[in-house]
Amino acid sequence: MSKKILSDLGDYLLAHQGEIINEWLRAVKQSPDISSVDHLKDKEELVDHLPELCQNLAELLKSPQSDQTRAQVSRAARVHGKYRWRQGYRLEEVIRETSVVRRIISHSWLDAYARKVPKLDGRTRRAAENIIHQAVDDVISDSAEQFVEEQLKATSHLNSQLGDALADVRHEKAAANAANTAKDRFLAMLSHELRTPLNPILLWANAILAEEQTAPSLKEDIQMVRRNVELEASLIDDLLDVARISGGKLQLHLQLSDAAALFRDALAMVKAESARKQLEIRVELSATNHHVIVDRARIQQVFWNVLKNAQKFTPEGGTISIRSFNEGKEKVSFEITDSGKGIEPDLLPKIFELFQQAVGEPLGGLGLGLAISKAIIESHGGKIYASSKGSGAGATFTIELKTAEEEAPLPPSS
Repeated sequence: MSKKILSDLGDYLLAHQGEIINEWLRAVKQSPDISSVDHLKDKEELVDHLPELCQNLAELLKSPQSDQTRAQVSRAARVHGKYRWRQGYRLEEVIRETSVVRRIISHSWLDAYARKVPKLDGRTRRAAENIIHQAVDDVISDSAEQFVEEQLKATSHLNSQLGDALADVRHEKAAANAANTAKDRFLAMLSHELRTPLNPILLWANAILAEEQTAPSLKEDIQMVRRNVELEASLIDDLLDVARISGGKLQLHLQLSDAAALFRDALAMVKAESARKQLEIRVELSATNHHVIVDRARIQQVFWNVLKNAQKFTPEGGTISIRSFNEGKEKVSFEITDSGKGIEPDLLPKIFELFQQAVGEPLGGLGLGLAISKAIIESHGGKIYASSKGSGAGATFTIELKTAEEEAPLPPSS
């Protein structure tokens, strides 16, 4: 092995350092496996420690046994790995771009020097190749080690941030749950306190109306008072239902029932308003099985809510069509279609939410009826949904319930 030839090779590589770097730049930019270079702004960012590597490699060729030079290669490589991490490289890209150095120097430039210096052969060439390969391997291993260290630091930092964020979320969730519990308790107490003084007013109004000597004009005034008190009582009942539903305390008293009979009872409750608005009510309850196991009062409440909703949004002289039908043996459906104002497509998904109106133009109420109806129907294992072709095209509400046999055993109340 000729130390003189190895030393001259080091000088040769240093003399052509600029050409080696330019060749490396072209190769890296053209490599489909190294995409991180695309966002780097200038040549200096991309070249990074390559000039220092060339100098250290030349020193190693001049002094093959120099531990100090090897330490310099290692330090430069670790800085390189950390720098590439901050630039957004992937680890495999760091390894590939360093491997390009090996290919260019050990093939292109070593071959060029061998043609110039024919004595670079045998043991001397193998020694030169070993020095180059060892230096590049050191760069790859030390760069990768530093790169992984930086990755672990970043992961640890992210995990710490994630832990803090989860703790914040748990704290906020607990606060939100406490606020919801307080809200539900407040609603229940408020509803109860508002409902209590209405009862004696209704009792008084009914007693005065029952007396024969009450003047007709006074009766009209008292009937107006009673209607308004009943309306307020209905709104308070809705608030109480919201509190029960939110708190998971909606009680169901299940009985084998005739859903058609419950629907007719609800229809009778809204008969006076239908007559006042001169609405045409078409009823076709043609399902072959109307037997259901339900809480009668609650299902009647749903029917009443949907019918009142149809009445509210149907103009005078309009039509409300009602039909029932079975879907197989397991379901009975009630379909209520009105010729009213319809529902805009963007409002359709929201009409069963609390405090939402069925159409864009509010016509009174708190927007609780449909939300309560949905909760009641779903607690029975059924479905309620709406459809409409848009403004002015009317709307259809469909209520689905599970059917039962006449002699079906009753499930436990829930």
